[in-house]
Amino acid sequence: MSDKNEIILGAGEVFMYEFTGTTVPDTVTIETEGNNVGHCSGGFTINYKPEKYDVKNQYGKTVKSFITKEEITAKTGILSWDLKRLELLSTAKITEDTVKKLRKLTFGGGGALKTVLLRFVHTKSNGKKIRFTMIGQGGNGFSLEFGEKELTVDSEIAAIEYVKNFLAEFEEELEGTVNG
Repeated sequence: MSDKNEIILGAGEVFMYEFTGTTVPDTVTIETEGNNVGHCSGGFTINYKPEKYDVKNQYGKTVKSFITKEEITAKTGILSWDLKRLELLSTAKITEDTVKKLRKLTFGGGGALKTVLLRFVHTKSNGKKIRFTMIGQGGNGFSLEFGEKELTVDSEIAAIEYVKNFLAEFEEELEGTVNG
């Protein structure tokens, strides 16, 4: 039973990597230092938008409703500069020249978007975790602002059904369970 007086406050860790699997991996596989995007800014936002179809009777009254389409997007601001993360959000290609000591991210040419596994982990005040996991693509773009404040990569990733019957999921650790 959940605590109806619990108030969630605070940010969390964001993990992201190119995904080519057939099932959603376990926590140990996802939550590694190499998959952690580093510091974030502006929080983490999840948007769920269902498309509903109402069946109406001869009197114009709704007698049944169905969800015919679901869209889930996640938005985050990443503070840590890493061209490899930008590559995940676009069709751009990354190249490295070890002799000249240069890394380039080149846009142009289009192509298929990379499939990304995205995980957000929030630790509640009682030490238990809330996890949001989604498989998606970054075709909605991203923005960078080099200005008077720290550089933030603001990105939006849209869920896709890469794994059958899976767009995203929430997982919450409970008191008195195996993890505590």
